[in-house]
Amino acid sequence: MSVSFSEPDQYGQVHPNETEALITAKLQDLEVEIAKIPKDQKEVFEQAKIKCPEQLTPEFKLMFLRCEVFNADLAALRLVKYWEKRLEIFGSDRAFLPLTQNGALKDDALALSFGFFQLTPCKDSSGRSIMFVDPSRQDKTKYERESMARSAWYVFHSALEDVDTQKKGLVVIVYPKKAKFTQLDRGLAKLNMESIKGCIPVRMSAIHLCHPPTFFRIVFPIFRLFMGERLVKRFRLHSGSEESVLGKLASFSVTKDAVPSEIGGNIVLDHTGWLEDRKADGK
Repeated sequence: MSVSFSEPDQYGQVHPNETEALITAKLQDLEVEIAKIPKDQKEVFEQAKIKCPEQLTPEFKLMFLRCEVFNADLAALRLVKYWEKRLEIFGSDRAFLPLTQNGALKDDALALSFGFFQLTPCKDSSGRSIMFVDPSRQDKTKYERESMARSAWYVFHSALEDVDTQKKGLVVIVYPKKAKFTQLDRGLAKLNMESIKGCIPVRMSAIHLCHPPTFFRIVFPIFRLFMGERLVKRFRLHSGSEESVLGKLASFSVTKDAVPSEIGGNIVLDHTGWLEDRKADGK
């Protein structure tokens, strides 16, 4: 079944016009494409089918189709790679548990509490969720690298609970102004970028890096290698005064009312409260 698309948005992305018939047909196509993948290349996925079949719902698989704008072959590859990366980061004892604070994240409360990755309560004008990333909150002496990577997976999957974000994508605001050079963890950055590039079913609409520190020109070439060309195209750099940066974000439909107060916006983030509320809800 052919797919019709919207006109390109402010980020140049197009969005499929979804119908029940399209979803049904493409889920069937996805199963066909998964079957084509050699068994030795989808061993972890096959383990997931046995160990956590309740997680492999049509809704779960639909996220991968939406991420790849309903290209079933690409969605199948992403789905298989997702489980490989999930096993790598979570280990065999947790990879197949639900991605909740009492499940796969049961030993990662400390890393989660740092708030390196935070999901804001607001969206942009197109309905995309907004994630806030503050590298100055890192302290790699207090947690294992993989634990912080797992916390990133948790926040990304929290964003993906929203159907509009699955369809339209995610906006990430990175604020490294207060970060020190010694806080940067290239190994963690590599793990996170690998997860985003071809595993976690999230459409990255934009990565807005605001107020880059002076050492940014030194580290960016390294991070660019981790990002890959697809993510580099989503990268936006905003420097200058607070007012200037807020204006640049607003030009991408991220208004002051949707921007965290750390950058001069009106949103006061309560990451601890957010985690507590989700844990109380079994998330």
